[in-house]
Amino acid sequence: MSSRTVDAFTRTTGRPSIARFAPRRTLGDLLSKSWMEGAVPIFLALLLGCAVILTTPQIISGGDRGIILAQFAEAGLLAIALTLVLVGGGFDLSVGSTMGLAAIGSLILFRVYELPVEVVVGLTLVGGAVVGAINGFLIAVVKTRPFITTLVTALTIRALIELIQGEYSQQLLFPREDINWMFIGHGAVLGIPTALFWLLLIVVITHVMLTRSRWGWWLTAVGSDRRSARRNGIPVQTVSFLSYVISGVLCALAGLFMSARQGSTSANVASGYEIIALTAVVLGGVSLRGGRGSVVRATTGALIVAVLGQAIFRRDWDTSMEMVALALVLLVFAALDQKWGKHRNNLAQKLTISPFRYNAGPLEDVTDPRSVWAVNDALSEATPIGLGRIRGAEDCVVDDEGSVYCGDRRGWVWKFSGENHEHGEIYARTGGTPLGHVWDADGNLVVAVSGMGVCRIDDKREVEWLATRAPRTKWQLFDDSALRFADDLDIAPDGSIYFSDASTRVDTSSYQSVVAEYRPNGRVLRLDPDGTVETVVTNVAAANGIATSHDGQSILIASTTMFRVDRLWISGPKQGQFEPVLENLPGAPDNVNRASDGNYWLSFVGMRTPFSDLILRYPDFRLRMTKLLPVDDWIVPQWNVSCVAKFNEAGQILKVLWDRTGERHPMVTSMSEHRGHLYLGGLENNRIGRIKLDPEDVGPIDPYRIPGTGAAPVPPTPEEVRA
Repeated sequence: MSSRTVDAFTRTTGRPSIARFAPRRTLGDLLSKSWMEGAVPIFLALLLGCAVILTTPQIISGGDRGIILAQFAEAGLLAIALTLVLVGGGFDLSVGSTMGLAAIGSLILFRVYELPVEVVVGLTLVGGAVVGAINGFLIAVVKTRPFITTLVTALTIRALIELIQGEYSQQLLFPREDINWMFIGHGAVLGIPTALFWLLLIVVITHVMLTRSRWGWWLTAVGSDRRSARRNGIPVQTVSFLSYVISGVLCALAGLFMSARQGSTSANVASGYEIIALTAVVLGGVSLRGGRGSVVRATTGALIVAVLGQAIFRRDWDTSMEMVALALVLLVFAALDQKWGKHRNNLAQKLTISPFRYNAGPLEDVTDPRSVWAVNDALSEATPIGLGRIRGAEDCVVDDEGSVYCGDRRGWVWKFSGENHEHGEIYARTGGTPLGHVWDADGNLVVAVSGMGVCRIDDKREVEWLATRAPRTKWQLFDDSALRFADDLDIAPDGSIYFSDASTRVDTSSYQSVVAEYRPNGRVLRLDPDGTVETVVTNVAAANGIATSHDGQSILIASTTMFRVDRLWISGPKQGQFEPVLENLPGAPDNVNRASDGNYWLSFVGMRTPFSDLILRYPDFRLRMTKLLPVDDWIVPQWNVSCVAKFNEAGQILKVLWDRTGERHPMVTSMSEHRGHLYLGGLENNRIGRIKLDPEDVGPIDPYRIPGTGAAPVPPTPEEVRA
């Protein structure tokens, strides 16, 4: 069943749509994105590149452009190689030396030994893989330090290059003509220089590997937390070893392109390319602490480094100035990586709370004895069930045998049976916080579990998850596909389950932030019999209680922080319409359920006060409150003053039940009627309460029967009601 999604913002807040925009929270959502880790460094790096081009415009001419692209292709391969190692939590100072060894080695194989180009390419890449394997073995298997190991490898290779250069220097002077060798150094593929073409191809391949393959996920996990990765069954040694092998192959390929392009080598071939590669990855926002990085951004950094190097050359500065400039850039951006990575998440967390300005209506005086809301003792003598064993039963239901089922903050669903409900047992474990409970047509218990979703528990006590995610809202920074705060639920005549998600941003453990914000972050969703989940109402402030109406044509929705109850028509001539039922209530409504006499029960988790109403008009005050005060000292409605009200279809309050003393049930978050009794739940209570209802409050309807399904039960006799 498909229907138009209702936006409840303007209808419940009385404010224009533009008021929903929260700049602080939007900035926090932006900063919390994983790609923001490298976005700021790469943005600053691009600004640096633009500044260099503007101050040295001649470098974008034809000849300079070709030199920049050639250097970019070689440095880009090194940047990718170093990125893979860094993401895996390693470090490699031998990338430049490996590149130099490949350059001189390939030239010797080609000119001195006159091997075919295909063989030269193969042997060069194998040589790079061997160097990477040596590093990988020492670091991943022998457990040596990456920095020291690769430094020693780099020095050893550099010494080896000097020996080889001295041995073959005379023989390397005689060139050898080969069209394939010329193609590698100076050819083009589809109009793109060969080296640049292979760089772009490798960028695509490694990006897919890193972001879409199992090995890439494993590499990121190893770099983020090696111990956790090992505990989760990831082959840490193999993953780390392969990263160094791939790094060696890419460095060898860069050396091959350099050798074919320049046609000559020296003892200092590729010297300093370690700094070039390291500067490129830091400019690209690759984290030096491991676990985060992008080959696309790293190659962008390599391009900026190539532009910077050519600009320095064009200014006729000493060649050593390039190393000085790169060192300064590396130092600045390394410090930026350290500070930005450390404080980004903290800043995003501070911006998540964005209080909303709301003007509550006139406050009802519940101390006035003439008011229907007048405080009384109707709940004070409620019989406790599960006293001391329960920890926060938000909601409860009763089966045909009189056994009581309720949730627990520890993730349990309790069952209390016996004549006085003295036998308590853990009926099921959900893994979240069970909040809402309802019976389906087959007698299974359907539960809304905060932090998880909606599940069904059959008579064999097996838990089946019906919904754990919802369709993500398009064009929204924050991912609201998770069901973080599934709160209450009820079933419609067609078998669809309507349930509330009190907040798309936090779960039960952070419910105080929902109250501090008073921002419409909640929603109501429908779970169809075929398993499809669809959002039917958006922008509901603390969407809480859900109840199908007695005629089955609408659902009632309690908005806790807007102090109201609304109706969504789900069938009939008014289908899709959203209208108020109760407004400007004196407290914060929680669960709503059907009553046996054709009316409805509504619980209140807390009551408004003049001061709590006052601060609703001052969001800056509440924001400062959340920053300076501990959560327990935040100013909210009186949670420890609760009641239960009965109202009819027209929204008229008929009766209100209180616990004047506040000793037995200081917080009432739900009530459930069964056979002349009312069962009380409370998220902060250590019991379920049970009171006997007055005969005039009991009718012939079974509140647990899904409206519109089956025949109505036989009405009880007056004697049965009195009993």
